[in-house]
Amino acid sequence: MDVGPVYTGLASGDLDLNFDAWLPHAQKNYWDKSKDDLSDLGSWYEPTSLEIAVPSYVKDVKSMADLKGKADLFGGRIIGIEPGTGQMNLLKKSVLPAYGLQDEYEVVDGSTPAMLAELKRAYAQKKPIAVTLWSPHWAYAEYDLTKLADPEKAWGENNKIHTIASKKFPEQYPRLTEWIKNFSMSEEELATLEAEIKNRGQGNEEEAVAAWLEEHPEVAERMTAS
Repeated sequence: MDVGPVYTGLASGDLDLNFDAWLPHAQKNYWDKSKDDLSDLGSWYEPTSLEIAVPSYVKDVKSMADLKGKADLFGGRIIGIEPGTGQMNLLKKSVLPAYGLQDEYEVVDGSTPAMLAELKRAYAQKKPIAVTLWSPHWAYAEYDLTKLADPEKAWGENNKIHTIASKKFPEQYPRLTEWIKNFSMSEEELATLEAEIKNRGQGNEEEAVAAWLEEHPEVAERMTAS
């Protein structure tokens, strides 16, 4: 589901849980709108980052400042994701202005799958491309990419991945809530899980998770210790 409907569904009680809330910066606009009707069950992964990434074969582009004067190299475009997401709002309103890039580059609204498809196509042809990405993401294992440094800290710092729930969830499921609060994953754990899911293909997610848990039983044991 897109981010907006997830927050709306949680706030209304139609949904119970979301394990992919990037707070406090990336999804701030959604959280602020609905926070009175939500429960924050804590973070399970850090550190994260938001960034623009380019293929490593694009030389002399290592930071956001290096994009200045190079719009022609990238066709004047930065390939974005879903419009209205916190990351896209930050990019347009804060990040590009911080580096004087707002008049030089067009941010292309789209979707995460469309962005990844453009990245795959450009990478195969060794063409320059600048895409909106974040860490952790499996694309960094698939491609040799450069995360553009953000010396102005325009993306914000200290985003963590949180689990958020409907307001009534902790009262309805107190034991499960405690397990979720104990849930955490390391970078290695998350990367291998994402790789297992990706390699087994769409529609086989549950099979992939079951196979991964056989190799990593300690994750469930940590979570359910109480």
